Amino acid sequence: MNIVTRLLLPLAAVSAFASPALAESLRIPADGTPAIEVAKQSGWTEKYDDYGNLTLFADDKSGGMLFRTIEAGPGEKMPSNAAVAEMILGAAGAKSYTRTEATTFAGGPAEAYYSTMEVSGGPVIQLKLVVRQLDDNHLAVAVTMVPDSTPDDKRNAIEAQFTAVKIVTR
Repeated sequence: MNIVTRLLLPLAAVSAFASPALAESLRIPADGTPAIEVAKQSGWTEKYDDYGNLTLFADDKSGGMLFRTIEAGPGEKMPSNAAVAEMILGAAGAKSYTRTEATTFAGGPAEAYYSTMEVSGGPVIQLKLVVRQLDDNHLAVAVTMVPDSTPDDKRNAIEAQFTAVKIVTR
């Protein structure tokens, strides 16, 4: 599977979107490194899909998160973070990002790209797509998905879950 195909898969699950205590630790990919490890809080449901994504949904439907690592194949060059963001958002049916900012993800420097997506028959979803270069051949991608109607206290709980992440390198 080429790099473009791998970049288009992370948000495949988004179109189906519908007080912290750590319940368990999850990993994506389940085997190998580098990997994203998420300390899942109680009140969240996880789903691994066939595309290599780990998606967490708040049981109260206040939001969700998607995590994925992407690896360049032999001889492939990783595109810029902005190009990765555009490909992923476009594949998900989201609007192009409207702003970007430097941020951190799992303890390292990253870039955040902000967008929205309208789900058929559902709410407008605010998306924050974060891309972190792990090395020349690997990216870590994370997306928060929060409906416009989500109150601030629930947004804070989603952000707390989002920060309960680390990169595993061995």
